[in-house]
Amino acid sequence: MTHEVDILIAGAGPAGCAAAYDLAHAGRHVLLLDKRNFPRHKPCACGLTRKTLKALRYSVDPVVERVCHEIVLQQATDPNSPRPRNSEVRVKTRNPICAMAVRERFDNFCLQQTLLAARQGGSIELRKIDRIAALRESPDSIEFDIITSRGLETLRAPILIGADGSNGQTRRLCHGAQRPPSAQDDDGFALEATVPYTPLPATLPGGTAPHDLVFDFAPLPGGYGWLFPKADHINIGVGAFAPAAGASHAQIKQVTRALLLDYAQQKLGVTTLAHITGQQLGMGGHNYIPRGRVLLVGDAAGLVDPLTGEGIHSAIVSGQAAAAAILSNSTNIAATYARKLTPLQETLAFSHRAARAFYAQPERGFKAMRFRVMRSLILKTYADGLPHTRLLTALAKLTT
Repeated sequence: MTHEVDILIAGAGPAGCAAAYDLAHAGRHVLLLDKRNFPRHKPCACGLTRKTLKALRYSVDPVVERVCHEIVLQQATDPNSPRPRNSEVRVKTRNPICAMAVRERFDNFCLQQTLLAARQGGSIELRKIDRIAALRESPDSIEFDIITSRGLETLRAPILIGADGSNGQTRRLCHGAQRPPSAQDDDGFALEATVPYTPLPATLPGGTAPHDLVFDFAPLPGGYGWLFPKADHINIGVGAFAPAAGASHAQIKQVTRALLLDYAQQKLGVTTLAHITGQQLGMGGHNYIPRGRVLLVGDAAGLVDPLTGEGIHSAIVSGQAAAAAILSNSTNIAATYARKLTPLQETLAFSHRAARAFYAQPERGFKAMRFRVMRSLILKTYADGLPHTRLLTALAKLTT
């Protein structure tokens, strides 16, 4: 039996919720699908930049656990160098740099706010499914076969928003709207875990304090390790992000459980970690070209920033762009979505180039961070979304 649906969204994470929120607020009727019951665990360090908080349609203060005004950047040092380099840069700001949340609580809060938005206009039905069995696209509709506890069901809608992540089935099934296959080689991978504050000393073995926000570029090439302080624990992780030509898969293979355990021993002095989980990161989305009646958003479209590994901002912005394209009543929704997505893709293309340059020679990036003006521009570019052209101009002056 086939059920007709106004708008279909696969995935109830930040991207799917961002789209559903705007659509419901505008009076549209949305069917929101997800394979998990909320709240559900989701691997993510969940540092919310200022641009992310600004993009959201509502305050997330109820789930913010810590606000950080300082970042500690660390790089590898050469022990054989006769003049060891300063391996650490601390960046302090008057305004908060980012807010810390736990992804499980953040996602659930966003979902509840989205469901509340339906009371102001349209409607949202949230349904749990076991999996997506098939996707068929015709000139005027999408047919979606889903498996639920009641068996096989077919949904038909004029448009589908694919928001089910880098491992999601819509990304694989929708051949017409996929990114070029070569772009999938840019995907990254990260492992994370949690460590409670209770057993930790005031000064950690790595030299930082338990509440420091740390980005450490020493553990592996093409990525970094991190310490993200939450309310009662530290989120610790390692990830490979850089789109190093021909080397991405080799770098990803270095992101192992053993590496994470060694890193935790080095930085925190602990040998036991809780909730070790991994996540593929969808990248290469600056090449994504929307086509047909499927609009991919967030990780499903490869919109994770390849320099920082940040994905929540792109998820929210792309979800809102997809909703805006649908609400435009355009005769070519995919083309309208492509235009609305262009500013984000231009930023990600810049980050793609910046990631290759930075991870090839991290010391050059650290050199730039030691100049106050450059430090301010870099921070504003990645925390506030300042146009990258201003940063490019300043970098050109620095290297001439």
